[in-house]
Amino acid sequence: MKSDECNRFGTLLLGTIILLLGACAATPRVSVIQDPGADFSQFASFSFAAQLGTDRDTGAEKFTRTLLSRTLMNAARTELEALGYVFDPDSPDLELNFFVENREVIQDRRGPSYSVGYGYYHRHYGVWTDYQTDIRQYTESTLHVDVVDVEKNQLILEGISVERLSGHDLAFEPDNVVASLAQIFSDFPRRRLDIGE
Repeated sequence: MKSDECNRFGTLLLGTIILLLGACAATPRVSVIQDPGADFSQFASFSFAAQLGTDRDTGAEKFTRTLLSRTLMNAARTELEALGYVFDPDSPDLELNFFVENREVIQDRRGPSYSVGYGYYHRHYGVWTDYQTDIRQYTESTLHVDVVDVEKNQLILEGISVERLSGHDLAFEPDNVVASLAQIFSDFPRRRLDIGE
């Protein structure tokens, strides 16, 4: 194989690997369910549940804020304050809570496989095909963001973000948490300011 051919083949192979790695590093899938009957014009303030679903229970009705809880709170507060809502821990109109659940997923994929090679003895490129079953197991983490109308004690919005975790991760990546919250609140109604505010 000539030097130029080696360089082109190496560049092609490297590009293919980068594309495949990029496809594996998928961003979370986000969906939002909103109560169509909720009157968002009456809401001006928000806070967080006293004990979040992402907090760690230490027994005897005590709990500690986890790193995930603090990341979620900061990201949600940034998004809501940018929309004009005020953080009010004493008498909020809206209360937020977060929950995370992990589940093991077994994926059975059947289909053709392809491999490309270079024959040293015959001096030509070749493509080989095969049919195989590929079974993969991975952990899928689902983040739930609940927004509750405090006065009615009624859920008015639920955001759901699903992320496929890599082998060493235990929970959502902090960057993905921020991105998920930004997407969940992207269509959240902006607060209507009263005259004189």
